[in-house]
Amino acid sequence: MKIIKVNKANTKQSIQEAITVLRAGGLIIYPTETCYGVGVDATNPKAIAKLLKYKRRPEGKAISIAVVDGNMAKEYVTTNETAENIYKNLLPGPITVISSSLGKTVSQLEAENHTIGIRIPDYPFTLELIKQFGKPITATSANSSGKKTPYEIQDILNNISTKQSNLIDLILDKGKLANNPPSTVVDTTLNNLPTLRQGQIKIARPENVFITKSDIQTQVLGQELIQKHNSTLDKKCIIIALQGDLGAGKTQFTKGVAKGLGISQVITSPTYLLVKDYTIQNTNKLYHIDTWRTSEETELDQLGLHDMLKIGNVIAIEWVEKVEQTLGRLAKNRDIKIIWVTIEHREKHKREIKIFE
Repeated sequence: MKIIKVNKANTKQSIQEAITVLRAGGLIIYPTETCYGVGVDATNPKAIAKLLKYKRRPEGKAISIAVVDGNMAKEYVTTNETAENIYKNLLPGPITVISSSLGKTVSQLEAENHTIGIRIPDYPFTLELIKQFGKPITATSANSSGKKTPYEIQDILNNISTKQSNLIDLILDKGKLANNPPSTVVDTTLNNLPTLRQGQIKIARPENVFITKSDIQTQVLGQELIQKHNSTLDKKCIIIALQGDLGAGKTQFTKGVAKGLGISQVITSPTYLLVKDYTIQNTNKLYHIDTWRTSEETELDQLGLHDMLKIGNVIAIEWVEKVEQTLGRLAKNRDIKIIWVTIEHREKHKREIKIFE
């Protein structure tokens, strides 16, 4: 592992060394306007395998790529009017734009619905590096999954193992970066410009209303919702209160939540068992409850709800209209966050999903 303390005098040399490493399938740590990122050639399968080993990231979790401008983005994703407006008016900057992938980057970077996030960093050094490299590099924070966001190199080195540090070929050290929020993540493939993670840039929208056109899109929405609240699970139990008619897509949404939590088991409706549980990590669990067959709210307590309300657990409850009083009481508990999700079946596969937090 080589560390270069980048300054005005050695900028050109630093960029050339980084390009040499990237072309050889190596892994670099580089600065952005949000935090230090970890970069490899996004088109090199061996380099991506190295990155995933370094990040220790749950399987199936998408990783964004960094490009130099909107024209370069169009070489790797399909853009629509919404995406192009963001490129034109808000970038470069701390925004990740989700679009449909053209399949020119390694598939492991994509979400299940074949979308991928695009970043155009507002950081001249990094933009010049990407420009000279001529291809996108990965744009994910340089911390190991779940560890401290790195604003200086020591934040990284203090929180990774020896095996992880041995995977780093080059560190481009620009000193302590400004303590800025992460990028705002905006999915331009769904209607109404949904913001999946709010960062420094605030994207205005009338309300949290989404249109999905397939089971996969419904699952992805559930997945990205829970990933958005990953840090909340460190201090709260999350209840996802699902409302919708029979067959509206409540279980599909829960499947996405499970994927976002790293659960690989098949999620099925708990209608006849009333509750199913799945291990998230260590002792934390996802509880999937269906109250369709319950006649009284007290049955929820009989299912062991009190024991489920542990910090770090997620509880997805279908047919919440049958247990509104219980949820109203739980909403007053500061250790519990309730997210209300209403799903309406519009056409064969089309759903309107409203999320209230």
